[in-house]
Amino acid sequence: MATIRQRNDRWQVIIKRKGYPTQSKTFDLRKDAEKWARQQERSMDAGQWQDRTEAEQTTLKDLLERYSREVSSTKRGAEIEAYRIELFKRSSLAQYALSAITGRLVAGWRDERLKEVSSGTVQRELTLLGHVFAVAIREWCIALHSNPVSLVRKPAPGKARDRVLTAPEREALLGACAECRSPWIKPIVVFALETATRRGEILSLTWANVSMESATALVSGKTGSRKVPLSPACLDALRGLPRSIDGRVFPVTIETLKQAYARAVSRAGIKDFTFHDLRHDALTRLARKGFNILELRAISGHATANMLQRYVSIDAGDLAKKLASA
Repeated sequence: MATIRQRNDRWQVIIKRKGYPTQSKTFDLRKDAEKWARQQERSMDAGQWQDRTEAEQTTLKDLLERYSREVSSTKRGAEIEAYRIELFKRSSLAQYALSAITGRLVAGWRDERLKEVSSGTVQRELTLLGHVFAVAIREWCIALHSNPVSLVRKPAPGKARDRVLTAPEREALLGACAECRSPWIKPIVVFALETATRRGEILSLTWANVSMESATALVSGKTGSRKVPLSPACLDALRGLPRSIDGRVFPVTIETLKQAYARAVSRAGIKDFTFHDLRHDALTRLARKGFNILELRAISGHATANMLQRYVSIDAGDLAKKLASA
């Protein structure tokens, strides 16, 4: 039987049972103390009892920090994931104990986040958060009733973007990037426009994986590693770069790049054009130059043609010209 005793203005429960660690908890009301004691004893009788102390004393922020140290650091594109984790740590959700986080709380966070960013961004962030809880439950044995992210509906994917730069916009963007304080911003944008590589792949590229002789670069990211061809414009941009001590071709942080790029786009007077749109623009231009699907997939790293299709804009006017000349 549980022992319930009054201590000052509160009620303390102590449960001692052979084969289980002593359980103790304090409540403001006696009825809450009795209810908790019954729940604990029932779960012990059924052989379903779990020690939830860690879940009650660990906040989501604590869990995210551990995940960042032990899991994220071993992944490709660790810097991108570290950035997302920092965003989570600054949210109100991160202050809750793990045992207090419900599907309703996660859904509330999702709805607020959708007011700030695209549905695709929220999908990726929910996927990360879901994996954080999955690792906590399966590998770290933190006693949670369920993964709260699995109880939440993910937002529908947004419409595929088809934004590409016009020739004047491309010239204006590169000119604005040249005005940035960092000498790496314009070369990064040139590299993205010429190779269709992702931001994380660009920022993790090292000089050891660049071959100026064969005009190729080995990039690594979320889909593994692949070699991409380097155009003459790309090679010229690389030749003019200073060498960094850490061996990276572009030694800048994600946040520095995000802010510098956003300011450059604004100075150039360009509307609605994200850094990721550079990849879309690059693949569309390569397709117009006559690269076939297999060649485009080798460059982009897409697993299927359907995934690649979201990044290539085919203009009906261009097709009409092909028909006329056929």
